[in-house]
Amino acid sequence: MVQCRKCKLFVSTAKDDTVKCKTCDATLHKKCTKKEMCEECLRKDSGSPAGSRNDGNKGKIEFKPGETSLEAVIKEVNSKLDAIYSVEKKMDELKGTVDFYSAQYQTLIEHKEATDKKMKALEQKNTYLEKCNKALEERIMDLEQQKKEKNVEIIGLEKKVGENTTEIVKEVAKKLNLNPDDIKYAKRVGREKAGEAKPQPIVVKLKCRTTRDKWLQARKTPVSNSHIYANGSQKPIYINEDLPNFKRQLFWSAKTQLRDICRYVWIQNSNILARKENDAKIYRIRCEKDIVNIPA
Repeated sequence: MVQCRKCKLFVSTAKDDTVKCKTCDATLHKKCTKKEMCEECLRKDSGSPAGSRNDGNKGKIEFKPGETSLEAVIKEVNSKLDAIYSVEKKMDELKGTVDFYSAQYQTLIEHKEATDKKMKALEQKNTYLEKCNKALEERIMDLEQQKKEKNVEIIGLEKKVGENTTEIVKEVAKKLNLNPDDIKYAKRVGREKAGEAKPQPIVVKLKCRTTRDKWLQARKTPVSNSHIYANGSQKPIYINEDLPNFKRQLFWSAKTQLRDICRYVWIQNSNILARKENDAKIYRIRCEKDIVNIPA
């Protein structure tokens, strides 16, 4: 038996799976050559340097009986085994690194899932708190409105030095044919601004809501400062509902924003209402969003 010149494995010349190099008569497996020539003859034929080798033989131990000593073979085998051991060691280290990062990745996945659950719980809690906050705001607004449901506000009544506000308002009641005894008290509200001619408004506390409704009905009767003070001043006096601050601000915001959209913006029974034209749809305004939602 002889060796295949390319793969160095022993072959049987009696079988049909071998071929002879047509240049040097070297024995080769048929699968190891395509041109029926060994590699050395192919290199010579193609002009390749005689010292070059095919990468396919790299790492293989070449053993030639009678030419190579046993010690050299063992040394070369040990060298190859050392290389294999080094590769296996590096593979083990690489496997350990992959396992470490895989565990870290799994930890991150679990942390993300836990964080997502917490975020979802916080979002649900935030939604719940927003609803609670809105309900509390509405409750506070209702309580503020109830506190003022017996009040009216007088605008434009001139201020006199040392005035008795309640007695002056009783004179207004008489001019409107209302009962002065229904007035519990009257006081000016807000800060007086220096140099401003506009007098502070007066809040009038009445005995009941029915009395307040009578005052609001009577406000259609025109009354001026001259009717109260006989001073010749024709500046009118207005009677309005006494509104909480939030509703007062909303009312003026509605008047400003709807100036070019709605012809009428008014208050009735503590409700802010708006209408584009006569006999048109009436919009109720309860928040800023209602103002924006009124079509142009």
